[in-house]
Amino acid sequence: MQNLKNGDIDALKGIYTIMNKSVYLLAYSILGSEKAKDILQETFIKVAQNIKSYKANNASAWICKIARNLSYTEYTKSKRTVSIEVFEENLFDKNNNENLWIENILLRDAILTLDILEREAVILFALDKYKHREIAKILDKPVGTVKWLYSRAIKKLKKYMEEKNNDN
Repeated sequence: MQNLKNGDIDALKGIYTIMNKSVYLLAYSILGSEKAKDILQETFIKVAQNIKSYKANNASAWICKIARNLSYTEYTKSKRTVSIEVFEENLFDKNNNENLWIENILLRDAILTLDILEREAVILFALDKYKHREIAKILDKPVGTVKWLYSRAIKKLKKYMEEKNNDN
């Protein structure tokens, strides 16, 4: 980050390599796949444009906050229902293990039962391995609220999966 701040635009490549998955997953949790790719690109453009305002603290939280703000701006503009389609083409490729494909469809449907903040908390914590305090900075919420959101989301996911297992 400091190299980028000092004018080394090539440093952005390294930052992108480290952060692109986190930014994509965060944007995806809010918008869905098509728009998430756009937000991914916009985020790193904004990082380069706003690097002078970066204060040396938690770079990943700063970048994720930019992505989150861009995602919510887009979400508000479109005023559409968030539809989580397929997480990644290869994740849901039927040519892969059939059981894995079915499990991923169930996971996608389960995640649809969560509200946006719950989705963000789960994706950032469980998939991206952020700590609750880091998620709190990204979401602009107290740590206790983030823990509560995550706990509530996990309970909803467990309940959903239990109901699906009972249906079969």
